[in-house]
Formats: sequence, structure tokens, C-alpha cells
Amino acid sequence: MKRFILFSFLIVLSINLMSQTEVAVNDTVFVNLGDIVTINPLLNDYDTEGGELSISSVQVPEYFELISFNDSIINFKAPDYMTTEGIKVRYELDSEHFLPVYGYINIVFSEIGEFLSVNQIRAGVFPMNIQFFDAYTGNSPGSVYYYPENATSTTIFNMGLWIGGKNSEENLHFAGERYRQDGASFWPGPLSQGNELTCDSVVAGEWLRTWKVTREEVNNHITDYADPDYVMPDVILNWPAHGDPTKNQAEFIAPFVDVDQDLEYHPELGDYPFIKGDESIFFVYNDQLEHTEPESLPLGLEIHCMAWGLDHDEESPYSSTIFYSYKIFNRSDEDYYDTYLGLFADIDLGYAADDYVGCNVEQGYFYGYNGTEIDGNGEPESFGENPPSQAICILGGPFMNEDDLDNPIGHCDEGINGAGFEDGEIDNERFGMCNFFYFSNGGSQYLIDPENADEYYNLLQGDWKDGSQMCYGGNGHSSAGGDSLFPTKFMFPGDSDPCHWGTGGLNPQPSESWTEASAGNNPGDRRGMSSMGPFTFEAGSVEYLDIALVTAPGDQVKSSTELLQDFVGQIKTDYLVNPESFGNQHVGIEDGIEKESLLEVYPNPINGNLVHFVLPQANKVSYKIYNTAGQMVQEAALEAQENQTIQVGNLNSGWYILEVQADNKIYRSKLIK
Repeated sequence: MKRFILFSFLIVLSINLMSQTEVAVNDTVFVNLGDIVTINPLLNDYDTEGGELSISSVQVPEYFELISFNDSIINFKAPDYMTTEGIKVRYELDSEHFLPVYGYINIVFSEIGEFLSVNQIRAGVFPMNIQFFDAYTGNSPGSVYYYPENATSTTIFNMGLWIGGKNSEENLHFAGERYRQDGASFWPGPLSQGNELTCDSVVAGEWLRTWKVTREEVNNHITDYADPDYVMPDVILNWPAHGDPTKNQAEFIAPFVDVDQDLEYHPELGDYPFIKGDESIFFVYNDQLEHTEPESLPLGLEIHCMAWGLDHDEESPYSSTIFYSYKIFNRSDEDYYDTYLGLFADIDLGYAADDYVGCNVEQGYFYGYNGTEIDGNGEPESFGENPPSQAICILGGPFMNEDDLDNPIGHCDEGINGAGFEDGEIDNERFGMCNFFYFSNGGSQYLIDPENADEYYNLLQGDWKDGSQMCYGGNGHSSAGGDSLFPTKFMFPGDSDPCHWGTGGLNPQPSESWTEASAGNNPGDRRGMSSMGPFTFEAGSVEYLDIALVTAPGDQVKSSTELLQDFVGQIKTDYLVNPESFGNQHVGIEDGIEKESLLEVYPNPINGNLVHFVLPQANKVSYKIYNTAGQMVQEAALEAQENQTIQVGNLNSGWYILEVQADNKIYRSKLIK
């Protein structure tokens, strides 16, 4: 650990001269997690009568370690993991001229996280649950989801996951956060698995970081790793491919391409990170430590997340979109029933107090848009004229419970906005947005933020926090214009639910679409949450969540909300072609090679040891097979012929991605065995 000797302080917060007893000058010092800090707080304290000062006692937060102190020097160790409380060290001053008084040292942690900045979005990515708002160090200026990338205006204040389910004894287990003002549910790092799940403060401190890698770095590594003059980027050298076996952590953590197929990450031998898009940021966190926002039982989750973006022309919807891909592991020995996964976001379009929210049922997103033609009143963060709109879109959520069917598309059910429907595969259907509600900063009693685990769970299920059903119309509550005869799943859907899935197929108001404007709401500071479920989250299983954060400009021929619908529509269409490989086609492919979308293979699912496919005529053909963790498990060259056969007898049951390169074209298909 680094040892810092600090003889002066970076920020003097206040000097009180009201009386001769107020002689302690509060100081601020910046530290890193785990630092051992030696400080002399008396350098800017004084006795108005000229006497000598001395430190008689020191009080540090319980998660700090007080090493020692004397008359003038304090030694303490900062925690190994981030905390959410106000962080101060208090010391008591003695002098011959006055009664003891207290001074305070404000502790500020150095910045964590990195910026994803590959296109028109510049977003701060943090190595825990809450994104875009630094709820961890106290350094945050507010949101860091900038649009355009060099502007000071932002479109999202923060975002995070909620998840809750009940065990076989009907006990609720829940993890979720809004702003970490009252505590936390999540901590950095993977879990140690054994007789019990653990994650101590040392592990949390080690994993309080992100790993940012670009497509260019990966391609350079593929080409140059054996060159003696090649300088390997630190992020590739120290890619967190494996957990620590001495701590019983998972063998595989961050996905990688295993070039030598030895199931170990050796970048010096050509292995490289398996990323999505043109720029990716990877991090890991869990929910196993004490839950204090809200107080609740943990689920034993370990979450692997990759935030990523694409470098596209400004006219493309991908140029103002970033993606988050989550793998959510249930490391516990409990099955959770009636589980719901929620996506919470506080959408602030520049000036926060003049926004509306709504949802699009068919495309599976909720969104924020300005409630007035001009955003704000000239504030530095406001957009002014032509403000954008912002969508939080669920591309693919957790798997629905198995029913031995390839469920059809086009019915008034989850197939409206889910993934994997009517694609020739059984039981690969994934939820899209199943519920959407909003609440307000400073709203009515039923609209304000939840306070305990039961209220959070009620909201996840699509009910109000008091357990009452959401109703169509007004503000969605029976006491505020909602029609109790028409319970609904979605607030402010406009005309995006033509089959009335949200109201059970009933048409409550055929002459009017339900929006904030039709409800007569005044614009304000809005938050929203879309949820997916219910599903059974089995012990030892993994669920997936892919989301797109899409921004549409307000200065085009179409309105920003109309353009937002176009943008999301194109992205979701691309995603549904092959959800498991979406984004992967930009990894390790040299410029000049064309990317084809699909390859038809048979039989699929595989019922033997062979898989067949037909290719256009080519001079050079090869293939690679990747497993769900992103590791390459098989590769070989093939004869240059149209009818191809691959031996897959050594593959375990599961699904894989087959990638075939024929001359300068890449073809892909999902394999099920």
C-alpha cells in the first residue's frame, strides 16, 4: 500500500472566527482506497490566545482503521471498499486557554471508473450498480452522461438494477439502489464460493476498478503480440479473465478468446479480451455484503457487466447510443420464485424540472422528453431550443420459465417486445419490458421514492408501492384519475399498445391515448423503472440483460420522440437477428472484411456429432466456435467447397456461436447442442 505524508491540505473549507474557542480549521484530503494516511491537522489550527494545541482524541468511522495518534500526528488506514456515508475523521483539540473543541478532516476518495467515449455520448462508467452519477467518492459534479460528447448538458442522471424474488419459505430477497444516500445493496468484485458466499473488504477494494479496452487495441494485439517491440497495453495484460482460486472465486470472469485453447488466459501467447463494439468497459460487482438501501436479505448475486459503444456516422442511431450487457449469476444455493428484474433510471434532459416520461410498449422502452418547447431557463446544463429525447430500452431480458414451446410472435403477450420468439428454438424466449411506472421528485405520497424492500418489490411487480394496482388514466392511481376498472402494466403508453396488452386486452379509452400531457401533468423531475418477470431464478444459474440507451436529437425534420422511435426500431431489429452475438461482430475483425449476419446450419439443435452448412464459392475457409463465456473452444481450416461439415462431438450441451470466414466475408450462426 502506498503511504502518503500529508503536511498540507488541498481544500480549506471554513475558518470560524466567531469566538476564541473556535480554532479548529476543517480540512479536506484526497486518498485512495486502502491508503495508510499520516496527517498533521494542527498546521492550520490555532489558539487565539497564543497557546499550544494538542490532539487529545481521534474518532474515525467504523470502517476505517485508526493506527495511532500523538499530540500532532494522526495515522489511519482508509477502507478497502467504498462507503456511502459522510466520511469525516474527528479529532479533539486541547489548549490551556479554552475547553476542548473538535476539528474535522473531510476524506474524499480519488476518482474511480472511466469514460465510454467512442461516439456522440460521453458517459462515466463506474464499477458498481449505479451508473453515470458518482455515488461512491463524493467527487461527482452531478451526472456524467454527456450529449453531445463535448457538451456540459446531460440526458441521464443515473441508472441501476433492481432485483427481487422469494425463496421456498416466501422470504423476500432484494437488491436495488436509487442514489446510495441511505446505504447500499451492491459492492465490487466476485464472490468467494464455499460453505458460504463471501466478499470481504479486501476483495472489494481490489475490484473497485474498470477495464477499458478498444477494438483497435485488440486488433493490434492480435497482429503484434509476438513482435519483440510490441508494448502490450496494461488492460490486455491484466484483463480479469480468471478469479482467484485461493479465494474460491469463479474460474472464468471476463470473457476472452482462448487462442491456444488451454482454458487459461495467456495474452503473451496471443489470447485477447473478447469485447463488444469498438470500445468496451468491463466490471464486476455483487450483492452479498450488508444491504442498507434498503434493508433486505441478499440474493447472492455476482454481476458481470460490459458497457460498450460503436463508432458510427452521426446520422446512424448507433452514433448516439451506448449499450450495457449484464450476466447475472445466482451464486447462492437458493431458488428464487416470482423474481423480477428492474431497470431504474432518473432521466434528466438538461434542466431536470421540466420533463415528461412515457413508454413504448411495442418496442420495449421508456423514455424522457421535454415537457416544454424550450429546455430550462438559460441554466448552464440546459439544452435550450430543440432538446433531445432519451430512451432506456430493454433489448433482451431474463429467460422466461420453460414451457417446452417455441412461443409465437404476434400474440398480445410477452412476444410483443421480447426476444427469441418464433425462431425455431424451444425455451429460449426472453422477457422485454413487462411493466413501466414513473414517480417524481417531490410528488404525491404514492408517487415518491420507495423506502423499504416490500415497496421496491411492489413496484417491480407493476403495482404501486402501497400494493395497490396501477390503473389506466390520470396519474395511474385510483385516487388521481386512474380508472380502477382497468388495471394496467404500463404508464403513459400513448398509442404504442394497440392490442391493449397492458390492460388485459380491454380498451379503456378508444378515443384518447394516455400520456402525461393528456393527464394534465405539469412537467417535473421524473424517474422511471421498467421491469421484467416473473421468472424462477435457479441456484447456480445465470440470467442475461441487454439494454440500449438511445438519444435522439431535437433539431431534425422529425420530432425527437418520433426520431427516437425510429432509432430504437432499427437497433432492436438488428439485435433480434441474433441476440447472443449482437455487438460481437466488431471484435478481432480486420478492416476490409465484410460482416454477414447469418449462416443457416443444420441440424440445429444438433442431435449428433456433425453440423452442416452451405457457403458461396471461396478460396480460403476457416471457422471458430465460441462458448457463452466468449472463449473460443474450437477452430480449424476447411476445404474450399460449398457443402461443409464440422465435427462437434467434443462440445458439451449448451449453445455456441459459430463464426465462419470465407475469403473476406464473415458468417455467423448460433448452435444449440
